[in-house]
Amino acid sequence: MRRQQSPERGLCLVTSFAMALDMPVDILLADLGDRWRTLAFPGLPVPYCYRGVHVQELIQVALYKGFAVTPIELFPQVAPPQPTHPHTFTPYANVTVFYGHTENENWTIFNKVIYQHRGVVTGMLAPLGLHRLQRGHAMAFENGVLFDPDCEAYLYSQQVCEDHHFYPNCAYRFDQMEPLYAQSVQPDSEVNHANINN
Repeated sequence: MRRQQSPERGLCLVTSFAMALDMPVDILLADLGDRWRTLAFPGLPVPYCYRGVHVQELIQVALYKGFAVTPIELFPQVAPPQPTHPHTFTPYANVTVFYGHTENENWTIFNKVIYQHRGVVTGMLAPLGLHRLQRGHAMAFENGVLFDPDCEAYLYSQQVCEDHHFYPNCAYRFDQMEPLYAQSVQPDSEVNHANINN
């Protein structure tokens, strides 16, 4: 995997998927079209005012390119079916899923994915003492190396991530498979479903 620089602010997820797919980020952006730059949230600064790209759009591109993408959340949560108790109106809290009895088992499974596979890891950048500057961030990974589209590549560990003020929450594992369709189809485009399997 080769590290690529994010072409502009707010495209770390797209750039990370491009790295994991071994394709230039400008080609991936062309595949997505220009919908991501639609003004969706007026009043917010650039690039946060744009519609952006949903991870599912990138997963669709990966499927067309012959990669299955499996999300592995570090601490998945089960949300209640409604926000409050029906009689007392006390708010419910989400329930965190542990794969064993402690957080350590979750970290073991999560770390194994990053050390043994290729994909994209998402999380939060939270500079110390600057909570107002918290923002989502994404990096590509391959066999224990993180490829940050905003700076450099570095070896993965929980401590190294914390040193970079990055707190991961989901790893998207890429596995090679047969391409989903015989030809590439952009998300949102009309598809003749009768011809997909031909």
